[in-house]
Amino acid sequence: MGLCLAAGLAQAQAPAPVGPPGRLYLPEVANNTIAVIDTATAKITERIPVTFPAARPAVMAATLDGSKIYVDNFGLVPATISVIDRKSGGVKTVPVESTPLGAFTSLDGSEIYLPEVGFVVEVVSTKTDAVVRRLRFPDIPVSSISGPDGKLYVGFQSGLLGVYDPLTGAEIKRPIWSGGLGPFWFSFTADGRKLYVDTVNQIGVIDVANWMLTKTLSTHTSGVYRPSDPGAFVSTLSPDGTKLYVTVFGDTGLRVLDVATDKIIKVIPTTGSTTSVMFSADGTRGYISDLGPSSAKFKGPLGEVVLFGNLVTLGLLGSGQVIVFDPKTDQTVGAPIPTEAGPGVPAWVPLL
Repeated sequence: MGLCLAAGLAQAQAPAPVGPPGRLYLPEVANNTIAVIDTATAKITERIPVTFPAARPAVMAATLDGSKIYVDNFGLVPATISVIDRKSGGVKTVPVESTPLGAFTSLDGSEIYLPEVGFVVEVVSTKTDAVVRRLRFPDIPVSSISGPDGKLYVGFQSGLLGVYDPLTGAEIKRPIWSGGLGPFWFSFTADGRKLYVDTVNQIGVIDVANWMLTKTLSTHTSGVYRPSDPGAFVSTLSPDGTKLYVTVFGDTGLRVLDVATDKIIKVIPTTGSTTSVMFSADGTRGYISDLGPSSAKFKGPLGEVVLFGNLVTLGLLGSGQVIVFDPKTDQTVGAPIPTEAGPGVPAWVPLL
């Protein structure tokens, strides 16, 4: 009786999970580590070191089952990616041709696309972890993302965006102006009709069927464009497809856009510039990578450039945090999770 009562009291007093069971693998760019967060408890359970100097792990991409995670290392020399095998617990380094500027999983999960500074997109097999082909371009690719049609959409430093065959690199749709320079990330609407392109200073909106830029959106909280606006960095569609979350460099606060109207409907407060928004597979929790207060002094497009350079080279930023929120209400859940300097673009994966 007493044991049952004690067990019942302990169960009643146990804190409720703040999120679904899973793991958030978070690169800490300036610390050369990868933090592993238990998303049911919002606690960091371990840190995985990247085993060579100045690796600058920045962007992560996972296989569809979450068994492997690929890490884009921004360190200039040597040019590498890291591969985390969650089943074996091993971490290995894979050399690549030039510094990768992102890592993106193919639609079927069989490959990872790496846009690189050497005018090339390298393609890595998730079965062998080896580079299986190289797609070369006359411009520097800064993003290479599978579209819902299975084609490869490539953004270039110049601000152009083109569509290519992911096997041969053959041009399918001619490059068009994306709305701004440096389109490092872009997001399709759930129906695949619109494409939002994150650029330095604004967001381009592309009509996919007609392959044309229809408008540009301001990143300013007022929705009115000005030259001093911060840069759109990474965007993610909400689990229900009705909202677009946009991180910005050169200002604080996560922008929330209504996909139906293309208007900013909310700003979720942050202490610094933000690098990513990630969701759990069940869509009940969102995770914002916040660079912290030391990044807040870098304002506007110039501040964006200086901040990015500081993040991937000098590493002079202070600690950051991960903000957990409910995407239904856009309200934060619990206290932020403190991180080491430079939280980057993470990957949420289920328990194995």
